[in-house]
Amino acid sequence: MDTKRRVNVSAILVISDHPSSTEGSNASALYEQPEPLRRPIVFAEVLGQSVLERTLVRLRKAGIRPITVIGGPGLSSLPSNRDVHTIVAENSFTRWPAARQILKEQSAQGIETVLLIALGAYTEPNLPAALEFHRTRGIPLTQFEDTQGPLDFWIVDAKWFITAGTGCTLPFQYAEFPGLPIPYSMVRYVNRLTGARDLRSLVADALLLRCELKPRGREVRPGIWLDDGARVHKSSRLVAPVYLGRSTKIGPSAVITRFSNVERNCRVGWGTVVERASILPHSVIAGGLDVSHAVVDGNRWVDLERNLTVHIDDPNLIRDTTPDVGRVPSHPEHALPNGVDSILAFGYLYRAAGRLSEMFNWGTG
Repeated sequence: MDTKRRVNVSAILVISDHPSSTEGSNASALYEQPEPLRRPIVFAEVLGQSVLERTLVRLRKAGIRPITVIGGPGLSSLPSNRDVHTIVAENSFTRWPAARQILKEQSAQGIETVLLIALGAYTEPNLPAALEFHRTRGIPLTQFEDTQGPLDFWIVDAKWFITAGTGCTLPFQYAEFPGLPIPYSMVRYVNRLTGARDLRSLVADALLLRCELKPRGREVRPGIWLDDGARVHKSSRLVAPVYLGRSTKIGPSAVITRFSNVERNCRVGWGTVVERASILPHSVIAGGLDVSHAVVDGNRWVDLERNLTVHIDDPNLIRDTTPDVGRVPSHPEHALPNGVDSILAFGYLYRAAGRLSEMFNWGTG
């Protein structure tokens, strides 16, 4: 794709407010399940950087300008970049109309082609090849697809959109226009990120080099990745492959093992074992716990083996240390009640319950 063409291609990304749900439901659960994660899954950091940020990097490397991101208050945490314009629309119903208006304005400014993305999946498209496919076939609307079916990722001719395509539904629907959209097959890696289980799969695939996603930081030993400021106590143990994020602290005798990622500004207490689990930013895990096959996001614990999400309102177990600016409100109606009964009901969280207060004191230092 030549330089002139790159200048004439823009991107509009639309993000939903609602985090994806974990697969299925557990009808026998004692407590109503809250949303699995605090924010849309595309904001969740994976080995040091969110899916949204990684998508923006890919677009910029392909020479796509300008880039517009439309979403909720969570966009306030997105690092500033002069190439990216963000629009915060608290009402999710106004986001697609906003995308329509931007597309029209960009057409008037001379933008010929627009990538329109309802961002949810993590994809690794060959953007120059896809744009060449779209252009050489002379079609106004192309949609990416993989082996599971269509993806919410379109290439749109801006002039067609404001003439023949005016009034069409956004996001685009099949059969609105005869023969459109034309499918473009993705032959590279795709993870649809439908929930916490897919998030865990993405971590494992990245650590196994099955996709292009690379951990931030440095590889201090084969399969052991540490980002800036990560601190590991000399008596703790890391078993590859694992990733520790920026300014994360791993306490004495803790074990981080087998495809686990502990993201930035997290703390793991004395003797806790983290196995095949993801600890998302600003999460504190007390001592003596067994965190396996799970995603922990602040106060939320997603148990993938039991297909259960709980919001734990006991800081002696786990707690959220996200700064108040941009914090996603908790949902106390879903909180586990304090007291011995609730601790026993979720006894699988414990390996050394009698030491919790002592271990938690380390995490607050």
